[in-house]
Amino acid sequence: MLVEWLSDEILVNETASFFAANIDPDPAYISHSELMWGRALSADAWTPDLGSVVEREFRDLAAEIASSNKRVARCLIDGELVAIALVAFEHDAPIPFAVLEDIVVAQDRRGEHIGQSLLDWVFGQVREQKIGRIFLESGLNNHVAHHWFERNGFHQVSIVMMANV
Repeated sequence: MLVEWLSDEILVNETASFFAANIDPDPAYISHSELMWGRALSADAWTPDLGSVVEREFRDLAAEIASSNKRVARCLIDGELVAIALVAFEHDAPIPFAVLEDIVVAQDRRGEHIGQSLLDWVFGQVREQKIGRIFLESGLNNHVAHHWFERNGFHQVSIVMMANV
């Protein structure tokens, strides 16, 4: 298994297509990062052009990897892309932290502990950058993911709310 940060713009399309094809279609997955970055139209509807939205986002991240605080991790097994994670690093905060925005495993590879290996790698990257906290947000009804995250040391510290104005 090889995990690396997306830094080559040639890999953006493949990575964005992977995200769009393997993201859980259940609206329960949608959380505030999907709403903030235009990946979802509402808490219960993905944007119809999800692949294009994610491709633009990933292209910007790949182009600015040296200066960006947000990165895309690509996990490959035998050269095949099998999982990705979106991670933001906030070094300038009074208490530096990271945010795991998304972790997506290929639908046909779930149950093989790939997500666990990728999460362990992300934890290592966070520790390597001398950051002691990692946050994540998850869709309100994404209970299976909540239990998995709790088994990995996460616990609820707040509730995110949104108003359309």
